[in-house]
Amino acid sequence: MTSKIDIRPKLELTAIGKTEGFQNITLRPILKLQHDIIILIFRNWAVKHKVKLAFMNLDEYSKILDNSFSRNNVVKNQLLGIVIGQFTVNEFEEYQLQSSEYNKRIFKMIKKRLFDSFEELKNN
Repeated sequence: MTSKIDIRPKLELTAIGKTEGFQNITLRPILKLQHDIIILIFRNWAVKHKVKLAFMNLDEYSKILDNSFSRNNVVKNQLLGIVIGQFTVNEFEEYQLQSSEYNKRIFKMIKKRLFDSFEELKNN
């Protein structure tokens, strides 16, 4: 039987400390695994809110990203759910110890991923 960890991309990252280790060993591979779903969630949000990504420049897009994360709890919860749903029991227990810190890291990495995927979002 394949485990959740087995399906994650293998990333060669180092970490200093437990929090950074969790970020690099658990969160980053999950975000890479879930990239297509992250893109779909954000694209669906943009369509629903009539955000015309195809006509935006990078600065406008950056502002849209910031606003969508600061105001839209539905999208934030969907994105958080697709990450947490990939945790093992042990990872979830670790996450619970510092959920606020890990949530900040998750959203920061997702925003960066979406920012770096601007052309992909813009052209589809």
